Amino acid sequence: PLTITNLTFTLMQGTTSVSGIITHSGVTAVFVPASNLVYNTVYTVTVTTGVKDLAGNAIAAPYTWSFTTGKDPDTKAPVVTGTIHDNGAIDVPINTKVGVTFSEAMDPLTITNLTFTLKRGGKPVSGIITYSRVTAVFVPVDDLDYNSVYTVTITRGAKDLAGNALAAPYVLSWTTGEAPDITAPTVITTLPVSGAADV
Repeated sequence: PLTITNLTFTLMQGTTSVSGIITHSGVTAVFVPASNLVYNTVYTVTVTTGVKDLAGNAIAAPYTWSFTTGKDPDTKAPVVTGTIHDNGAIDVPINTKVGVTFSEAMDPLTITNLTFTLKRGGKPVSGIITYSRVTAVFVPVDDLDYNSVYTVTITRGAKDLAGNALAAPYVLSWTTGEAPDITAPTVITTLPVSGAADV
């Protein structure tokens, strides 16, 4: 055990030595770094011929191997980066779809009628939600009402693929357009009047 030291058993990040503590038991030696390693980085381990068995025989040749640490975990909360209609929009068609774009790929299982809602006042609108890449679309089952304010809400129940919840609930409102004029015009007066003489 006295031959298994930080000189004969090393962990390197490039040309930089990593500090740590070495323990030994039976035929196993373990190097425990003093701090966490760096993400997405190549490390090299070397055991030199300074390591000897109990009879004083050095290992046959230096033993070296390398490994790469994992990628930095995603801890960044997603946000909504775009919508089909801007907050405060007016004259929105009553047959509109409601779409939002996220800053990153989301977990489709968290994009549901509970986390993505459309309401008129406090009344939920029935609809079907589809999700692809970074975009979620809510398609109302029926046309919306004319000249009405609708509110879209994406809750923090919506999460990215790493499980990070939306940074904050996203809410916007817009107003549908006026009902179209479907009344046929009529003639209400003439000049000259019907039946006039000496025109």
